[in-house]
Amino acid sequence: MVRILVSISLLAAALLVAPLNVAAGSPNAACANASSGFIRMDRDAWWANTLEGFLNEGLDVYDQNGEFTAEFDAFAASFGFGDGAGLEYFVRVTQWAAIDKNENGFTCLKERPDTRGNPDYFVTGVDDSAH
Repeated sequence: MVRILVSISLLAAALLVAPLNVAAGSPNAACANASSGFIRMDRDAWWANTLEGFLNEGLDVYDQNGEFTAEFDAFAASFGFGDGAGLEYFVRVTQWAAIDKNENGFTCLKERPDTRGNPDYFVTGVDDSAH
């Protein structure tokens, strides 16, 4: 329970500073070079990466029927997203639109170190043609 509360607090903080992370370190259209750590991806890959981050932090997202778990719904609701579908909408639509400035369907994602104050579902994202 403490881990979930800490994760909730960290997610809330991330949502407040997400635009700052989006603007940081703009790679070129090729997502900089391989050593930069930026990977070019589409919206589905962005969501898949987000899911992997939640799972790595011990938060089950989907049940055996492919529906959001009660745990994930509660997690999302605690941030005002209503339920898991609301959080998915935020990641796939709202957050994506803030990053994909040129609206070409691609962004660049960079994994951040998984540390106590920076859980695995926090990433840095920029447009793939940011200057």
